Amino acid sequence: MGAIMKAILSVGLILAFAWVSAAADVRIGTVDLQKVMADYYKWQQATNYLKEKEVSYFKELEGMRLEGRKLTKEAQELRELAENNALSSTQRDEKKRHFESKLTDLREFEMRYDDVRAQREAELQNYSVQTRKKILDEVVSATRRISEQEGFNLVLNANKANPAASEVLFSKNVADITDKVVTSLNATKPLDMPSEPKAKP
Repeated sequence: MGAIMKAILSVGLILAFAWVSAAADVRIGTVDLQKVMADYYKWQQATNYLKEKEVSYFKELEGMRLEGRKLTKEAQELRELAENNALSSTQRDEKKRHFESKLTDLREFEMRYDDVRAQREAELQNYSVQTRKKILDEVVSATRRISEQEGFNLVLNANKANPAASEVLFSKNVADITDKVVTSLNATKPLDMPSEPKAKP
């Protein structure tokens, strides 16, 4: 019985040593994905494009709002004229018909405005979601390529700006490849593209 226990203990120790030895060969690194996204020129381009589109859509909707205010004012004036006893009943009836027609125009305008606003918001949302996914795929691909080149077995997301969204709360003597990933991604940056302030992904 004692010999069997010793054999079991020996096997256990051998396995433990083998695990420690294997673990010692595991190379772990970190990358700050949020920083990589913010520093990647394509993300900055996408952010600028979204801002330009938002400004363009705001101007378009503001123009429509002015049209709506004009229609509202015209409808209000026609309603007041339709109720004005200084006018003949024929004139009041005519103003009432014009008022009702203007109300129809106003309702149609409100529906058109709501449709345009919803369409523009959907366009911005779709562009944002699709672009973020495409850029994130490129970031992950670059991170994977560099990790393999440098012999990492495991690379974790160390989000310094938002630790709650990070996979790493603490690390010591662990290589960080964030700058290498950014450099790799920005290697294709056009020479004539101006430097942009970092945009939060």
